[in-house]
Amino acid sequence: MGIRKSRAEKLFDIGNAALLILASVTILYPFWQQLVISFSQPAEAQRIGLHLYTAQPTLDAYKRIFQGNTIFDAYYWTILRTVLGTVLTVLVTSMLAYPLAKTYLWARKFWMWMVVFTMFFSGGLIPMYLLVKNLHLTNTIWALVLPGVASAWNIIILRNFFYSIPEELEESARMDGANDLYVFFRIIVPLSAPVMATVTLWTIVHHWNAWFDALIYITGNEIKVLQILLREVLNDASQMSGLNPLLAGSEADMDGQHYTSESIKAAILMVVILPIVCVYPFLQKYFVKGIMIGAVKG
Repeated sequence: MGIRKSRAEKLFDIGNAALLILASVTILYPFWQQLVISFSQPAEAQRIGLHLYTAQPTLDAYKRIFQGNTIFDAYYWTILRTVLGTVLTVLVTSMLAYPLAKTYLWARKFWMWMVVFTMFFSGGLIPMYLLVKNLHLTNTIWALVLPGVASAWNIIILRNFFYSIPEELEESARMDGANDLYVFFRIIVPLSAPVMATVTLWTIVHHWNAWFDALIYITGNEIKVLQILLREVLNDASQMSGLNPLLAGSEADMDGQHYTSESIKAAILMVVILPIVCVYPFLQKYFVKGIMIGAVKG
């Protein structure tokens, strides 16, 4: 027989549920409105007010943005950046955090202090740009990947998780002849799946959404990630310049397809957001466990 709740507890549960529903609607509605606008006819897309549904849905805005290679090129560079950045970040960060979790590391507190120091002090934007430029990384994909390959926050999270793994596991493996690399990749990494998935999720979201580094390090049009393309579309639409190829002829074209700058903006926003949203369900089950263990233990 379950515990009977008092009237105050029931009122609290009702208020808590109502508050959560209100917060969910507040978060989800802007996304839903842009989705509706992306499928709307020109007159409906330009209407001011709430957009809960569209009476005559159309795919013309999506057909327009997928004409040519503009969006596909941006997808290629974004996916390449995300894959390279995530693999290198998780690999480098975990291999930096692992020795910091060992008590026998020489000057361990000093190296840990150096990591924490970078969280509060940095060289700034101009020295970083000069460094990237002097290393001849500008206008290359590596300018978007290498500067952020090691995060102090991620190192601390991984270090605390590694510190909680019993050392007896490593000692038994070394007694069987295993070296440090074997212990790390065959024992430590599999045991660290939750926190690894958490850092992976953070890194994927960071690289997928990043745009400022691409804006300052990439000066040509050879490399253009999705966020820069989205920024150009939003700026051109607000200025009504029509310089971006995705906005050329933004009312009705020769084939009778109808779209506006508003529907184009909404459609490309959906195209940019949906892939990263689809990643969350596969890593969400590790997220809470990884962040709690990595932040509390150690």
